[in-house]
Amino acid sequence: MNTRLLAILISALASTTALAQSGDSPLSPLFSCRALENDADRLACLDAQVEALYRSENAGELVAVERSEIEAAEEATYGLDIPQFRLPRLPSVSLPSMSGTASADLADAVAAGADPVASTTNSAAASATVAARRVERNDAGEITRIEGLAVQDIGRDAYDRMIITLQNGQVWRQIDDTRVLYSRRQPFTEMFVGVRSAALGSHMMQLNGRGRWFRARREQ
Repeated sequence: MNTRLLAILISALASTTALAQSGDSPLSPLFSCRALENDADRLACLDAQVEALYRSENAGELVAVERSEIEAAEEATYGLDIPQFRLPRLPSVSLPSMSGTASADLADAVAAGADPVASTTNSAAASATVAARRVERNDAGEITRIEGLAVQDIGRDAYDRMIITLQNGQVWRQIDDTRVLYSRRQPFTEMFVGVRSAALGSHMMQLNGRGRWFRARREQ
């Protein structure tokens, strides 16, 4: 998503949120015409309100954005500090179980004391295949969790904490000292992460669908 489109969506969503909070809408005057019983009066009202909407759109005061575009912008900016950036009253989406994947087998092997560097019996590609991206929202429409984000690379900082670059361009930095185990033989591009909201605007991340959650901060 380019920067210009994202800026338009942010501006449009901010207006949408403000209107939702006030209980009003740019379309309210148009819809009010329906209450007029006289056909001539109703037609005149509709013509006037459509003309007003046309002028507002041409002047850049009103921007029509599809809900799917706003959802995509919300997901792309999840983890960044953009106040009020959410869709009101979007139904919550439940997350499927991630058990049975190759990454689950790896976590079980680690728990049993197996060598975390050893390859799993299932192929790494299988774990990437089943890790479909899923988004969970609360009743207020805020994103609370995203699963199945594909990894591009994992680096390390001076404190041996992970710096995770995703294939969508996002960069997340581990900010705690949690030890996260994963197979060194599995290519980074076949890994995935899940991110969920935590207390006070912080975020937790999990690698490959199983194992320990660690604190992470989005940097870009």
